[in-house]
Amino acid sequence: MKNRLDKEGNFVSANLIESKSFRIIFTAFLAFLGGYAFDSLGIYLPWMLGPLFVVMIAKVKLRKYLYWSKTFRSTGLVILGLQLGSSFTKQSLNEMIEYLPVMLFTTIAIISFTVLTGWFIGKRMNLSLGTSMLGSFPGGLSQMVVLSEEIKDSDETVVGFMQTLRVILVISIVPWIVTHVMSVEPGAAMAVTVRPFFLFEYDGKLAIMMLLTLLVFIFITKKANFPLPFLLGPLMAAALFNLAGPGAPQIPDFWLNLSQLLIGAHLGYTLKVDNPRLFRKMFGAVFVSNVLLIGFCYYLSIQFAPTLSLQANELFLSMAPGGVAEMAVTAMSVHVDLSVVTSFHLFRILFILFFLSPIIKWLAGRNHGKQEQGQS
Repeated sequence: MKNRLDKEGNFVSANLIESKSFRIIFTAFLAFLGGYAFDSLGIYLPWMLGPLFVVMIAKVKLRKYLYWSKTFRSTGLVILGLQLGSSFTKQSLNEMIEYLPVMLFTTIAIISFTVLTGWFIGKRMNLSLGTSMLGSFPGGLSQMVVLSEEIKDSDETVVGFMQTLRVILVISIVPWIVTHVMSVEPGAAMAVTVRPFFLFEYDGKLAIMMLLTLLVFIFITKKANFPLPFLLGPLMAAALFNLAGPGAPQIPDFWLNLSQLLIGAHLGYTLKVDNPRLFRKMFGAVFVSNVLLIGFCYYLSIQFAPTLSLQANELFLSMAPGGVAEMAVTAMSVHVDLSVVTSFHLFRILFILFFLSPIIKWLAGRNHGKQEQGQS
């Protein structure tokens, strides 16, 4: 067993420094420093972007001292899901039904655009159909990587890298556009809900009922293989409480910031940016394609917002090629309708997973079969 000297000259076991508990505490400490630094500097979404970038950079040199469990991310998603679900009311549900045709049209338009850019990247980088498409689709990083493992001719490493760059670009560019480029009409933003900082203001019996209900919904969504069950389950539970009468709890600011830290640290820990060869080869094409996609979503939001009587920034966040969690956090920060933003993103993810993915699998399998026949 190797030993090391601490600052006081005492021997410390190397196993202690490299133990999982120490690595978790060290990662959490770095995540907190990142969030605090970004918050002090006035950078947007500090408690998500700060942990993300600090942990991601630290991972390059300090990988063996870092660890972040999926459980922490799941905890953050549960907190965020409760807050998202509390925004669903009978009025917002009726509005969602009205927006379904627009959700379908914009989803098809955005996916068609990514098919074109994905095809271009595939041709330029000599990638398979499955790899280029799954790496380009704005359907959630983890969902696309999992799908890539199920498709024969796709490379999950390349898919993960392309999706990683997309996430970094989207959560860096989209919030800046929303806050600095897109103007908000006076009085258009939703009223800011005054929340307690730490303690929940909610009845104890209702809290127990809510806990049991969200656990049931998490179980159901996991069994049904729905994407993001730890976000969807609490969201559905809180929405049910809102629609059925008792009302869902408002999440205090401390817990919302904690959820962002947990999700941001997970993104920083899991994002694959430590492959220099792959980075040099693909960065330019992936960067350009994603900037064009963000610009396309911006154009659609500007065109459709007056017709739908929605704020342009609200519609832009609803269409932006980011994840549900990241765009929902941005929506909370600019005080737009969370139910609209969440509905658009969930619709797109479900559309990709349950309608588009089987088509990609079939096409990839067909191409793979043709290649095998050509070689035989």
